[in-house]
Amino acid sequence: MPAGTAPRSGKYSLRPGSIATGVALSLGEAVGVASGASMSLRLTSLLFAPLALVGFGMPGQGTPAQGKRNVSGRELIPEQACYDVLHYTLRLAVDPVQKSIEGSVTMRAKILASTEQLAMDLDPALTVRSVQVDGAAARFEHTDGRILIRPAQASKVDAEAVVVVHYGGVPHEALNPPWNGGFTWQTTKAGVPWIATSCQGEGADLWWPCKDQLSDKPEGLDLFITVPKGLIVASNGTQQGEPQVAGQLATFHWQVRSPINNYCVALNIAPYVVLQDSFRCIDGTKMPVQFFVLPESVTKAKRCLPQFLDHVRFFEELLGPYPFRAEKYGVAETPHLGMEHQTILAYGNHWNDEQYDWLHLHELSHEWWGNLVTCRNWQDLWLHEGFGTYMQALYRERRFGEKEYRNEMSKARPLNRSPVAPREPKNSFEIYFGGGGNDLYAKGSWILHTLRWELGEEKFFQALREFCYPTAAARQATDGSQCRLVDTEEFIALCSRLANEDMHWFFDVYLRQPRLPKLRVEKKDGVLELQWETPGDLPFHLAVPVLLHGEIVRVPMPGGLAKVKIGDDDYTIDPNLRLLMARNRGR
Repeated sequence: MPAGTAPRSGKYSLRPGSIATGVALSLGEAVGVASGASMSLRLTSLLFAPLALVGFGMPGQGTPAQGKRNVSGRELIPEQACYDVLHYTLRLAVDPVQKSIEGSVTMRAKILASTEQLAMDLDPALTVRSVQVDGAAARFEHTDGRILIRPAQASKVDAEAVVVVHYGGVPHEALNPPWNGGFTWQTTKAGVPWIATSCQGEGADLWWPCKDQLSDKPEGLDLFITVPKGLIVASNGTQQGEPQVAGQLATFHWQVRSPINNYCVALNIAPYVVLQDSFRCIDGTKMPVQFFVLPESVTKAKRCLPQFLDHVRFFEELLGPYPFRAEKYGVAETPHLGMEHQTILAYGNHWNDEQYDWLHLHELSHEWWGNLVTCRNWQDLWLHEGFGTYMQALYRERRFGEKEYRNEMSKARPLNRSPVAPREPKNSFEIYFGGGGNDLYAKGSWILHTLRWELGEEKFFQALREFCYPTAAARQATDGSQCRLVDTEEFIALCSRLANEDMHWFFDVYLRQPRLPKLRVEKKDGVLELQWETPGDLPFHLAVPVLLHGEIVRVPMPGGLAKVKIGDDDYTIDPNLRLLMARNRGR
Protein backbone atom coordinates (compact mmCIF):
# COMPACT_ATOMS: atom_id res chain seq x y z
CA MET A 1 0.00 0.00 0.00
CA PRO A 2 1.45 3.40 -0.88
CA ALA A 3 2.49 5.22 2.24
CA GLY A 4 2.83 8.97 2.35
CA THR A 5 0.52 11.48 3.95
CA ALA A 6 -0.45 15.01 3.05
CA PRO A 7 1.54 17.74 4.79
CA ARG A 8 -0.15 19.11 7.89
CA SER A 9 0.58 22.73 7.22
CA GLY A 10 -2.20 24.91 5.83
CA LYS A 11 -0.47 25.06 2.46
CA TYR A 12 -2.81 22.72 0.63
CA SER A 13 -5.92 22.98 2.77
CA LEU A 14 -9.25 24.06 1.34
CA ARG A 15 -9.78 26.28 4.35
CA PRO A 16 -9.75 30.07 3.86
CA GLY A 17 -6.36 31.71 4.01
CA SER A 18 -4.44 28.77 2.64
CA ILE A 19 -1.61 29.41 0.18
CA ALA A 20 -0.56 27.17 -2.69
CA THR A 21 2.36 27.53 -5.05
CA GLY A 22 1.79 26.89 -8.76
CA VAL A 23 4.14 24.98 -11.04
CA ALA A 24 5.55 26.97 -13.96
CA LEU A 25 7.59 25.14 -16.61
CA SER A 26 8.86 26.29 -19.97
CA LEU A 27 8.50 24.49 -23.28
CA GLY A 28 10.83 21.55 -23.65
CA GLU A 29 12.55 20.17 -26.70
CA ALA A 30 10.74 18.21 -29.37
CA VAL A 31 11.12 14.46 -29.42
CA GLY A 32 10.51 11.86 -32.11
CA VAL A 33 7.63 9.43 -32.44
CA ALA A 34 7.22 5.87 -33.68
CA SER A 35 4.82 4.03 -36.01
CA GLY A 36 3.85 6.66 -38.50
CA ALA A 37 2.46 9.14 -36.00
CA SER A 38 3.54 12.64 -36.85
CA MET A 39 4.23 14.27 -33.50
CA SER A 40 6.02 17.20 -31.98
CA LEU A 41 6.01 16.54 -28.26
CA ARG A 42 6.16 19.63 -26.17
CA LEU A 43 6.49 20.08 -22.48
CA THR A 44 3.96 22.63 -21.28
CA SER A 45 2.87 24.06 -18.01
CA LEU A 46 -0.29 22.24 -17.09
CA LEU A 47 -3.13 24.55 -16.30
CA PHE A 48 -4.89 23.61 -19.53
CA ALA A 49 -5.08 20.54 -21.79
CA PRO A 50 -7.70 17.82 -21.98
CA LEU A 51 -6.82 14.14 -21.75
CA ALA A 52 -8.63 10.80 -22.01
CA LEU A 53 -7.63 7.20 -21.37
CA VAL A 54 -8.64 3.89 -19.90
CA GLY A 55 -6.76 1.07 -18.14
CA PHE A 56 -7.18 -1.69 -15.65
CA GLY A 57 -5.01 -3.44 -13.09
CA MET A 58 -4.57 -7.14 -12.43
CA PRO A 59 -5.43 -8.78 -9.10
CA GLY A 60 -2.84 -8.43 -6.38
CA GLN A 61 -1.37 -11.23 -4.33
CA GLY A 62 -3.56 -12.76 -1.69
CA THR A 63 -7.31 -12.67 -1.12
CA PRO A 64 -8.67 -9.99 1.22
CA ALA A 65 -11.43 -10.82 3.64
CA GLN A 66 -14.73 -9.36 2.48
CA GLY A 67 -16.00 -8.11 5.81
CA LYS A 68 -17.85 -4.83 5.27
CA ARG A 69 -15.93 -4.06 2.10
CA ASN A 70 -17.98 -2.32 -0.55
CA VAL A 71 -18.69 -4.35 -3.69
CA SER A 72 -19.92 -3.39 -7.13
CA GLY A 73 -22.90 -4.97 -8.85
CA ARG A 74 -25.02 -5.99 -5.90
CA GLU A 75 -28.45 -7.44 -6.64
CA LEU A 76 -30.41 -5.01 -8.82
CA ILE A 77 -33.39 -4.02 -6.71
CA PRO A 78 -36.67 -2.66 -8.17
CA GLU A 79 -35.87 0.84 -6.90
CA GLN A 80 -32.87 0.90 -9.24
CA ALA A 81 -34.19 -1.22 -12.10
CA CYS A 82 -36.98 1.34 -12.50
CA TYR A 83 -34.71 3.98 -14.05
CA ASP A 84 -31.99 4.41 -16.67
CA VAL A 85 -29.19 6.87 -15.93
CA LEU A 86 -28.68 9.50 -18.62
CA HIS A 87 -26.10 11.82 -17.09
CA TYR A 88 -24.17 12.61 -13.91
CA THR A 89 -22.74 15.95 -12.81
CA LEU A 90 -20.23 15.66 -9.99
CA ARG A 91 -19.24 18.80 -8.05
CA LEU A 92 -16.61 18.03 -5.47
CA ALA A 93 -14.07 19.84 -3.31
CA VAL A 94 -11.05 17.76 -2.29
CA ASP A 95 -9.13 18.70 0.88
CA PRO A 96 -5.68 17.06 1.00
CA VAL A 97 -5.06 18.08 4.61
CA GLN A 98 -8.27 16.73 6.08
CA LYS A 99 -8.35 13.90 3.52
CA SER A 100 -11.98 14.76 3.00
CA ILE A 101 -14.40 15.53 0.19
CA GLU A 102 -17.54 17.62 0.06
CA GLY A 103 -19.98 18.26 -2.75
CA SER A 104 -22.94 16.96 -4.71
CA VAL A 105 -23.97 14.64 -7.50
CA THR A 106 -26.78 15.47 -9.88
CA MET A 107 -28.23 12.43 -11.64
CA ARG A 108 -30.54 12.81 -14.61
CA ALA A 109 -32.46 9.59 -15.30
CA LYS A 110 -35.33 8.30 -17.41
CA ILE A 111 -38.06 6.54 -15.45
CA LEU A 112 -38.77 3.06 -16.86
CA ALA A 113 -41.40 1.93 -14.37
CA SER A 114 -43.71 3.79 -12.03
CA THR A 115 -42.13 4.01 -8.60
CA GLU A 116 -42.52 5.75 -5.28
CA GLN A 117 -38.87 5.21 -4.33
CA LEU A 118 -35.52 5.49 -6.06
CA ALA A 119 -32.26 3.98 -4.87
CA MET A 120 -28.64 5.01 -5.31
CA ASP A 121 -25.45 3.57 -3.88
CA LEU A 122 -22.97 5.34 -1.57
CA ASP A 123 -20.35 3.92 0.76
CA PRO A 124 -21.34 4.16 4.46
CA ALA A 125 -18.11 6.06 5.22
CA LEU A 126 -19.69 9.13 3.60
CA THR A 127 -22.64 11.13 4.91
CA VAL A 128 -25.66 12.21 2.88
CA ARG A 129 -26.50 15.81 3.79
CA SER A 130 -29.71 16.26 1.77
CA VAL A 131 -31.53 15.02 -1.34
CA GLN A 132 -33.70 16.83 -3.85
CA VAL A 133 -35.78 15.30 -6.63
CA ASP A 134 -36.95 17.61 -9.43
CA GLY A 135 -36.13 20.62 -7.30
CA ALA A 136 -38.09 19.54 -4.21
CA ALA A 137 -36.64 18.18 -0.97
CA ALA A 138 -37.02 14.42 -0.67
CA ARG A 139 -36.98 12.09 2.29
CA PHE A 140 -34.16 9.54 2.30
CA GLU A 141 -32.47 6.78 4.27
CA HIS A 142 -28.80 5.91 3.89
CA THR A 143 -28.37 2.37 5.15
CA ASP A 144 -25.90 -0.40 4.31
CA GLY A 145 -24.42 1.50 1.39
CA ARG A 146 -27.76 2.35 -0.25
CA ILE A 147 -29.68 5.61 -0.37
CA LEU A 148 -33.42 4.98 -0.52
CA ILE A 149 -35.10 8.16 -1.77
CA ARG A 150 -38.80 8.95 -1.52
CA PRO A 151 -39.67 11.90 -3.79
CA ALA A 152 -42.50 14.24 -2.86
CA GLN A 153 -44.34 12.91 -5.91
CA ALA A 154 -44.14 9.47 -7.47
CA SER A 155 -42.06 9.36 -10.66
CA LYS A 156 -43.97 8.66 -13.86
CA VAL A 157 -42.97 6.33 -16.70
CA ASP A 158 -40.97 7.99 -19.52
CA ALA A 159 -40.47 11.13 -17.45
CA GLU A 160 -36.98 12.40 -16.63
CA ALA A 161 -36.11 12.72 -12.98
CA VAL A 162 -33.33 14.96 -11.67
CA VAL A 163 -31.90 13.77 -8.37
CA VAL A 164 -29.39 15.89 -6.44
CA VAL A 165 -27.50 14.31 -3.54
CA HIS A 166 -25.40 16.55 -1.29
CA TYR A 167 -22.83 14.54 0.63
CA GLY A 168 -19.35 14.55 2.11
CA GLY A 169 -16.94 13.22 4.69
CA VAL A 170 -13.73 11.22 4.82
CA PRO A 171 -13.82 8.63 2.01
CA HIS A 172 -12.40 5.14 2.31
CA GLU A 173 -8.63 5.22 2.02
CA ALA A 174 -7.21 2.68 -0.41
CA LEU A 175 -5.48 -0.17 1.45
CA ASN A 176 -3.91 -1.85 -1.58
CA PRO A 177 -4.81 0.13 -4.69
CA PRO A 178 -6.11 -0.64 -7.18
CA TRP A 179 -7.19 -4.05 -5.86
CA ASN A 180 -8.47 -2.68 -2.57
CA GLY A 181 -9.32 0.81 -3.70
CA GLY A 182 -10.49 4.19 -2.56
CA PHE A 183 -8.59 7.46 -2.22
CA THR A 184 -4.80 7.33 -2.22
CA TRP A 185 -3.34 10.32 -0.36
CA GLN A 186 0.37 10.57 -0.98
CA THR A 187 2.97 13.26 -1.53
CA THR A 188 5.59 13.85 -4.19
CA LYS A 189 9.31 14.00 -3.42
CA ALA A 190 8.83 17.72 -2.87
CA GLY A 191 6.11 17.08 -0.28
CA VAL A 192 3.24 18.25 -2.50
CA PRO A 193 -0.08 16.34 -2.39
CA TRP A 194 -0.41 13.50 -4.91
CA ILE A 195 -3.92 12.05 -4.90
CA ALA A 196 -5.65 9.36 -6.94
CA THR A 197 -8.88 7.38 -6.89
CA SER A 198 -9.29 3.70 -7.79
CA CYS A 199 -12.47 1.74 -7.27
CA GLN A 200 -13.05 -1.02 -9.81
CA GLY A 201 -13.69 -3.75 -7.28
CA GLU A 202 -15.77 -1.53 -5.01
CA GLY A 203 -17.53 0.64 -7.56
CA ALA A 204 -17.71 4.40 -7.92
CA ASP A 205 -20.11 4.63 -4.98
CA LEU A 206 -16.97 4.29 -2.86
CA TRP A 207 -16.62 8.06 -3.33
CA TRP A 208 -19.70 9.41 -5.14
CA PRO A 209 -23.43 8.52 -5.20
CA CYS A 210 -24.49 6.57 -8.29
CA LYS A 211 -26.30 3.52 -9.58
CA ASP A 212 -23.48 1.04 -9.23
CA GLN A 213 -24.34 -1.42 -12.01
CA LEU A 214 -22.24 -2.27 -15.06
CA SER A 215 -25.44 -2.54 -17.08
CA ASP A 216 -26.26 1.17 -16.70
CA LYS A 217 -23.58 3.45 -18.10
CA PRO A 218 -24.43 7.16 -18.20
CA GLU A 219 -24.41 8.69 -21.67
CA GLY A 220 -22.15 11.46 -20.42
CA LEU A 221 -20.70 13.05 -17.32
CA ASP A 222 -19.41 16.41 -16.07
CA LEU A 223 -16.94 16.83 -13.24
CA PHE A 224 -16.27 20.12 -11.44
CA ILE A 225 -13.39 19.43 -9.07
CA THR A 226 -12.04 22.07 -6.68
CA VAL A 227 -8.53 21.79 -5.24
CA PRO A 228 -5.94 24.14 -3.70
CA LYS A 229 -4.40 26.42 -6.31
CA GLY A 230 -1.17 24.99 -7.70
CA LEU A 231 -2.49 21.46 -7.95
CA ILE A 232 -3.76 20.05 -11.24
CA VAL A 233 -6.81 17.81 -11.70
CA ALA A 234 -6.52 15.26 -14.51
CA SER A 235 -9.73 13.40 -15.26
CA ASN A 236 -11.84 11.79 -17.97
CA GLY A 237 -12.87 13.33 -21.26
CA THR A 238 -11.86 16.85 -22.22
CA GLN A 239 -11.08 19.84 -20.06
CA GLN A 240 -13.53 22.69 -20.57
CA GLY A 241 -11.54 25.91 -20.64
CA GLU A 242 -9.03 27.00 -18.05
CA PRO A 243 -9.49 26.27 -14.34
CA GLN A 244 -11.58 28.84 -12.52
CA VAL A 245 -9.53 30.39 -9.72
CA ALA A 246 -11.17 31.91 -6.64
CA GLY A 247 -8.74 32.99 -3.95
CA GLN A 248 -6.52 30.04 -3.16
CA LEU A 249 -8.75 27.49 -4.85
CA ALA A 250 -9.02 26.31 -8.44
CA THR A 251 -11.92 24.43 -10.05
CA PHE A 252 -11.35 22.18 -13.06
CA HIS A 253 -14.20 21.19 -15.36
CA TRP A 254 -13.86 17.88 -17.22
CA GLN A 255 -16.56 16.66 -19.58
CA VAL A 256 -17.17 13.10 -20.82
CA ARG A 257 -19.22 12.82 -24.00
CA SER A 258 -19.34 9.02 -24.32
CA PRO A 259 -20.90 6.31 -22.13
CA ILE A 260 -18.56 5.46 -19.28
CA ASN A 261 -18.29 2.77 -16.61
CA ASN A 262 -18.77 4.29 -13.17
CA TYR A 263 -15.52 2.71 -11.94
CA CYS A 264 -13.62 4.35 -14.81
CA VAL A 265 -14.41 7.85 -13.53
CA ALA A 266 -11.21 9.00 -11.85
CA LEU A 267 -9.53 11.90 -10.08
CA ASN A 268 -5.78 12.40 -10.39
CA ILE A 269 -4.48 15.40 -8.47
CA ALA A 270 -0.84 16.51 -8.30
CA PRO A 271 1.54 19.29 -9.38
CA TYR A 272 1.47 17.71 -12.84
CA VAL A 273 3.34 18.67 -15.96
CA VAL A 274 1.68 17.81 -19.28
CA LEU A 275 3.46 16.17 -22.16
CA GLN A 276 1.16 17.19 -24.96
CA ASP A 277 0.85 16.21 -28.60
CA SER A 278 -1.52 14.86 -31.23
CA PHE A 279 -1.83 11.45 -32.87
CA ARG A 280 -3.13 10.64 -36.33
CA CYS A 281 -5.61 7.79 -35.84
CA ILE A 282 -6.12 5.04 -38.37
CA ASP A 283 -9.28 6.74 -39.69
CA GLY A 284 -7.46 10.05 -40.14
CA THR A 285 -8.74 11.72 -36.95
CA LYS A 286 -6.17 13.96 -35.28
CA MET A 287 -6.47 13.02 -31.62
CA PRO A 288 -5.18 15.00 -28.61
CA VAL A 289 -2.51 13.23 -26.55
CA GLN A 290 -1.91 14.32 -22.97
CA PHE A 291 0.35 12.69 -20.41
CA PHE A 292 0.14 14.08 -16.86
CA VAL A 293 3.46 13.38 -15.17
CA LEU A 294 5.23 14.50 -12.01
CA PRO A 295 7.97 17.10 -12.56
CA GLU A 296 10.66 14.61 -11.56
CA SER A 297 9.41 12.08 -14.14
CA VAL A 298 9.40 14.29 -17.23
CA THR A 299 12.65 13.06 -18.79
CA LYS A 300 11.86 9.37 -18.34
CA ALA A 301 8.25 9.79 -19.46
CA LYS A 302 9.32 11.51 -22.68
CA ARG A 303 11.55 8.56 -23.51
CA CYS A 304 8.60 6.16 -23.08
CA LEU A 305 6.09 8.11 -25.13
CA PRO A 306 7.07 6.76 -28.56
CA GLN A 307 6.52 3.20 -27.28
CA PHE A 308 3.17 4.11 -25.73
CA LEU A 309 2.02 5.66 -28.99
CA ASP A 310 3.11 2.52 -30.78
CA HIS A 311 0.76 0.64 -28.44
CA VAL A 312 -2.09 2.82 -29.68
CA ARG A 313 -1.13 2.12 -33.29
CA PHE A 314 -0.95 -1.62 -32.59
CA PHE A 315 -4.47 -1.73 -31.16
CA GLU A 316 -5.87 0.36 -33.99
CA GLU A 317 -4.34 -1.96 -36.59
CA LEU A 318 -5.55 -5.04 -34.75
CA LEU A 319 -9.02 -3.99 -33.55
CA GLY A 320 -10.07 -0.73 -35.14
CA PRO A 321 -9.89 2.99 -34.26
CA TYR A 322 -9.16 4.24 -30.76
CA PRO A 323 -12.73 4.45 -29.42
CA PHE A 324 -12.54 7.88 -27.77
CA ARG A 325 -10.51 9.79 -30.35
CA ALA A 326 -13.03 12.66 -30.26
CA GLU A 327 -11.97 13.26 -26.64
CA LYS A 328 -8.38 12.26 -25.96
CA TYR A 329 -5.79 9.60 -25.25
CA GLY A 330 -4.45 10.41 -21.82
CA VAL A 331 -2.22 8.98 -19.11
CA ALA A 332 -1.85 10.17 -15.53
CA GLU A 333 1.08 9.16 -13.35
CA THR A 334 -0.37 7.68 -10.16
CA PRO A 335 0.90 6.49 -6.77
CA HIS A 336 -0.65 3.07 -7.44
CA LEU A 337 0.17 0.58 -10.20
CA GLY A 338 -2.55 1.27 -12.75
CA MET A 339 -6.16 1.22 -13.92
CA GLU A 340 -8.10 1.61 -17.18
CA HIS A 341 -9.82 4.87 -16.35
CA GLN A 342 -11.43 5.94 -19.62
CA THR A 343 -9.31 8.44 -21.57
CA ILE A 344 -7.07 8.97 -18.51
CA LEU A 345 -5.21 5.73 -17.85
CA ALA A 346 -3.74 5.45 -14.38
CA TYR A 347 -0.05 4.61 -14.73
CA GLY A 348 2.35 3.85 -11.87
CA ASN A 349 4.99 1.63 -13.51
CA HIS A 350 7.79 4.21 -13.16
CA TRP A 351 8.54 4.71 -16.88
CA ASN A 352 11.37 2.19 -16.67
CA ASP A 353 10.90 -0.02 -19.74
CA GLU A 354 11.34 1.81 -23.00
CA GLN A 355 10.87 -1.34 -25.11
CA TYR A 356 7.88 -3.16 -23.60
CA ASP A 357 5.87 -1.61 -20.79
CA TRP A 358 3.32 -4.34 -20.05
CA LEU A 359 1.35 -2.20 -17.61
CA HIS A 360 0.55 0.54 -20.10
CA LEU A 361 -0.23 -1.98 -22.82
CA HIS A 362 -2.65 -3.84 -20.55
CA GLU A 363 -4.45 -0.74 -19.35
CA LEU A 364 -4.66 0.70 -22.84
CA SER A 365 -6.22 -2.56 -24.07
CA HIS A 366 -9.22 -1.79 -21.89
CA GLU A 367 -10.14 1.22 -23.98
CA TRP A 368 -11.38 -1.45 -26.39
CA TRP A 369 -11.96 -4.41 -24.00
CA GLY A 370 -13.90 -2.83 -21.15
CA ASN A 371 -14.68 0.72 -22.20
CA LEU A 372 -15.73 0.31 -25.83
CA VAL A 373 -17.34 -3.07 -25.15
CA THR A 374 -18.45 -3.53 -21.56
CA CYS A 375 -19.77 -6.69 -19.95
CA ARG A 376 -23.33 -6.35 -18.64
CA ASN A 377 -22.53 -8.22 -15.47
CA TRP A 378 -19.38 -8.97 -13.49
CA GLN A 379 -19.71 -12.69 -14.32
CA ASP A 380 -18.42 -11.91 -17.83
CA LEU A 381 -15.40 -9.87 -16.74
CA TRP A 382 -13.06 -12.19 -18.63
CA LEU A 383 -14.19 -10.24 -21.72
CA HIS A 384 -12.20 -7.34 -20.27
CA GLU A 385 -9.33 -9.07 -18.52
CA GLY A 386 -8.70 -12.23 -20.51
CA PHE A 387 -8.82 -10.28 -23.76
CA GLY A 388 -6.63 -7.53 -22.31
CA THR A 389 -4.04 -10.05 -21.13
CA TYR A 390 -3.95 -11.80 -24.49
CA MET A 391 -3.27 -8.46 -26.18
CA GLN A 392 0.09 -8.42 -24.37
CA ALA A 393 1.12 -11.64 -26.09
CA LEU A 394 -0.14 -10.45 -29.46
CA TYR A 395 1.83 -7.21 -29.17
CA ARG A 396 5.03 -9.05 -28.39
CA GLU A 397 4.42 -11.40 -31.30
CA ARG A 398 3.83 -8.60 -33.81
CA ARG A 399 6.70 -6.42 -32.65
CA PHE A 400 9.31 -8.97 -31.49
CA GLY A 401 8.42 -12.33 -33.06
CA GLU A 402 6.86 -15.68 -32.23
CA LYS A 403 9.43 -16.54 -29.54
CA GLU A 404 8.39 -13.53 -27.49
CA TYR A 405 4.74 -14.47 -27.99
CA ARG A 406 5.44 -17.90 -26.50
CA ASN A 407 7.40 -16.35 -23.66
CA GLU A 408 4.46 -14.11 -22.81
CA MET A 409 2.00 -17.01 -22.91
CA SER A 410 4.26 -19.06 -20.63
CA LYS A 411 3.81 -16.45 -17.89
CA ALA A 412 0.08 -17.12 -17.70
CA ARG A 413 -0.55 -19.95 -15.23
CA PRO A 414 -4.22 -20.95 -14.93
CA LEU A 415 -5.44 -22.02 -11.49
CA ASN A 416 -8.60 -23.84 -12.65
CA ARG A 417 -10.43 -23.37 -9.36
CA SER A 418 -13.71 -21.88 -10.55
CA PRO A 419 -15.42 -21.13 -13.89
CA VAL A 420 -13.94 -18.23 -15.83
CA ALA A 421 -17.43 -17.13 -16.92
CA PRO A 422 -20.02 -18.65 -14.58
CA ARG A 423 -23.61 -18.71 -15.79
CA GLU A 424 -25.04 -17.17 -12.62
CA PRO A 425 -24.69 -13.43 -11.84
CA LYS A 426 -21.76 -12.34 -9.66
CA ASN A 427 -20.77 -9.13 -7.96
CA SER A 428 -17.26 -7.73 -8.23
CA PHE A 429 -15.99 -9.40 -5.06
CA GLU A 430 -17.32 -12.81 -6.04
CA ILE A 431 -15.81 -12.78 -9.52
CA TYR A 432 -12.43 -11.50 -8.35
CA PHE A 433 -11.94 -13.26 -5.05
CA GLY A 434 -14.27 -16.22 -5.29
CA GLY A 435 -11.45 -18.66 -5.98
CA GLY A 436 -10.34 -18.00 -9.53
CA GLY A 437 -9.81 -14.28 -10.00
CA ASN A 438 -6.42 -14.79 -11.64
CA ASP A 439 -8.04 -17.03 -14.26
CA LEU A 440 -9.97 -14.04 -15.61
CA TYR A 441 -6.53 -13.00 -16.86
CA ALA A 442 -4.32 -16.07 -17.29
CA LYS A 443 -6.85 -18.71 -18.29
CA GLY A 444 -8.86 -16.21 -20.29
CA SER A 445 -5.74 -15.45 -22.30
CA TRP A 446 -5.07 -19.16 -22.86
CA ILE A 447 -8.66 -19.75 -23.99
CA LEU A 448 -8.17 -17.13 -26.70
CA HIS A 449 -4.79 -18.63 -27.59
CA THR A 450 -6.46 -22.03 -28.13
CA LEU A 451 -9.47 -20.50 -29.89
CA ARG A 452 -7.03 -18.97 -32.37
CA TRP A 453 -5.79 -22.48 -33.20
CA GLU A 454 -9.31 -23.84 -33.59
CA LEU A 455 -10.71 -21.00 -35.73
CA GLY A 456 -7.56 -20.30 -37.71
CA GLU A 457 -5.82 -16.96 -38.14
CA GLU A 458 -8.27 -15.22 -40.46
CA LYS A 459 -11.47 -16.07 -38.60
CA PHE A 460 -9.97 -15.52 -35.15
CA PHE A 461 -8.79 -11.99 -35.85
CA GLN A 462 -12.03 -11.24 -37.65
CA ALA A 463 -13.83 -12.26 -34.45
CA LEU A 464 -11.76 -9.78 -32.42
CA ARG A 465 -12.42 -6.95 -34.84
CA GLU A 466 -16.15 -7.64 -35.15
CA PHE A 467 -16.65 -7.97 -31.41
CA CYS A 468 -15.18 -4.48 -31.00
CA TYR A 469 -16.89 -2.96 -34.02
CA PRO A 470 -19.73 -5.08 -35.41
CA THR A 471 -20.63 -2.56 -38.15
CA ALA A 472 -18.94 0.00 -40.37
CA ALA A 473 -21.05 2.68 -38.69
CA ALA A 474 -19.70 1.70 -35.28
CA ARG A 475 -16.12 1.93 -36.55
CA GLN A 476 -16.75 5.46 -37.78
CA ALA A 477 -18.74 6.74 -34.78
CA THR A 478 -17.23 9.08 -32.20
CA ASP A 479 -20.45 10.32 -30.56
CA GLY A 480 -20.73 7.48 -28.04
CA SER A 481 -22.88 5.23 -30.22
CA GLN A 482 -19.81 3.04 -30.81
CA CYS A 483 -19.97 1.86 -27.18
CA ARG A 484 -22.11 -1.15 -26.27
CA LEU A 485 -22.84 -3.70 -23.58
CA VAL A 486 -21.93 -7.34 -24.28
CA ASP A 487 -21.89 -10.78 -22.70
CA THR A 488 -20.14 -14.10 -23.24
CA GLU A 489 -23.02 -15.60 -25.21
CA GLU A 490 -22.68 -12.84 -27.80
CA PHE A 491 -19.02 -13.70 -28.32
CA ILE A 492 -19.90 -17.39 -28.62
CA ALA A 493 -22.54 -16.55 -31.22
CA LEU A 494 -20.02 -14.52 -33.22
CA CYS A 495 -17.45 -17.34 -33.15
CA SER A 496 -20.15 -19.85 -34.10
CA ARG A 497 -21.13 -17.80 -37.12
CA LEU A 498 -17.55 -17.47 -38.31
CA ALA A 499 -16.82 -21.17 -37.69
CA ASN A 500 -20.11 -22.22 -39.31
CA GLU A 501 -20.84 -24.47 -36.33
CA ASP A 502 -22.18 -24.15 -32.80
CA MET A 503 -19.11 -23.37 -30.68
CA HIS A 504 -20.71 -24.02 -27.30
CA TRP A 505 -18.78 -27.31 -27.12
CA PHE A 506 -15.57 -25.27 -26.90
CA PHE A 507 -16.70 -22.58 -24.46
CA ASP A 508 -18.74 -24.85 -22.20
CA VAL A 509 -15.59 -26.81 -21.37
CA TYR A 510 -13.27 -23.83 -20.99
CA LEU A 511 -15.54 -21.15 -19.49
CA ARG A 512 -18.52 -22.69 -17.73
CA GLN A 513 -16.66 -25.10 -15.43
CA PRO A 514 -13.14 -24.98 -13.99
CA ARG A 515 -11.38 -28.25 -14.84
CA LEU A 516 -9.25 -28.65 -17.95
CA PRO A 517 -9.80 -31.33 -20.59
CA LYS A 518 -7.30 -34.20 -20.79
CA LEU A 519 -5.94 -35.77 -23.94
CA ARG A 520 -5.41 -39.53 -23.72
CA VAL A 521 -2.64 -40.60 -26.10
CA GLU A 522 -1.81 -44.21 -26.95
CA LYS A 523 0.14 -45.87 -29.75
CA LYS A 524 -0.91 -49.39 -30.81
CA ASP A 525 0.41 -51.37 -33.76
CA GLY A 526 1.57 -48.26 -35.60
CA VAL A 527 -1.66 -46.34 -34.93
CA LEU A 528 -1.75 -43.22 -32.79
CA GLU A 529 -5.02 -43.09 -30.83
CA LEU A 530 -6.21 -39.80 -29.38
CA GLN A 531 -9.21 -39.23 -27.13
CA TRP A 532 -10.44 -36.18 -25.25
CA GLU A 533 -11.61 -36.68 -21.68
CA THR A 534 -13.72 -33.87 -20.24
CA PRO A 535 -15.36 -33.15 -16.88
CA GLY A 536 -18.86 -34.60 -16.88
CA ASP A 537 -18.19 -36.08 -20.33
CA LEU A 538 -18.95 -32.74 -21.96
CA PRO A 539 -18.81 -32.86 -25.77
CA PHE A 540 -15.43 -31.66 -27.03
CA HIS A 541 -13.76 -32.08 -30.40
CA LEU A 542 -10.83 -29.67 -30.43
CA ALA A 543 -8.41 -30.48 -33.27
CA VAL A 544 -4.97 -31.61 -32.12
CA PRO A 545 -1.64 -30.52 -33.64
CA VAL A 546 0.79 -33.43 -34.06
CA LEU A 547 4.38 -33.12 -35.29
CA LEU A 548 5.08 -35.85 -37.88
CA HIS A 549 7.97 -35.99 -40.34
CA GLY A 550 9.04 -32.49 -39.38
CA GLU A 551 5.62 -30.98 -40.10
CA ILE A 552 2.70 -30.10 -37.85
CA VAL A 553 -0.42 -32.02 -38.88
CA ARG A 554 -3.89 -30.84 -37.82
CA VAL A 555 -5.75 -33.93 -36.58
CA PRO A 556 -9.56 -33.50 -36.51
CA MET A 557 -11.27 -35.03 -33.47
CA PRO A 558 -14.91 -35.84 -34.42
CA GLY A 559 -16.69 -37.08 -31.33
CA GLY A 560 -13.49 -36.35 -29.38
CA LEU A 561 -11.67 -39.31 -31.00
CA ALA A 562 -9.03 -39.83 -33.71
CA LYS A 563 -6.76 -42.57 -35.04
CA VAL A 564 -3.71 -41.77 -37.15
CA LYS A 565 -1.50 -44.33 -38.87
CA ILE A 566 2.10 -43.39 -38.17
CA GLY A 567 3.94 -46.74 -38.28
CA ASP A 568 7.21 -46.56 -36.37
CA ASP A 569 7.60 -42.80 -36.87
CA ASP A 570 8.25 -40.48 -33.96
CA TYR A 571 5.60 -37.92 -33.07
CA THR A 572 5.09 -34.98 -30.75
CA ILE A 573 1.67 -33.89 -29.49
CA ASP A 574 1.06 -30.15 -29.52
CA PRO A 575 4.72 -29.18 -30.01
CA ASN A 576 4.07 -25.42 -29.84
CA LEU A 577 1.70 -25.58 -26.85
CA ARG A 578 -1.37 -24.36 -28.72
CA LEU A 579 -3.88 -26.28 -26.57
CA LEU A 580 -5.17 -25.44 -23.13
CA MET A 581 -5.33 -28.86 -21.48
CA ALA A 582 -4.20 -30.73 -18.39
CA ARG A 583 -0.49 -31.52 -18.64
CA ASN A 584 2.00 -33.22 -16.42
CA ARG A 585 3.69 -29.88 -15.87
CA GLY A 586 0.41 -28.26 -14.86
CA ARG A 587 -0.39 -26.34 -18.06
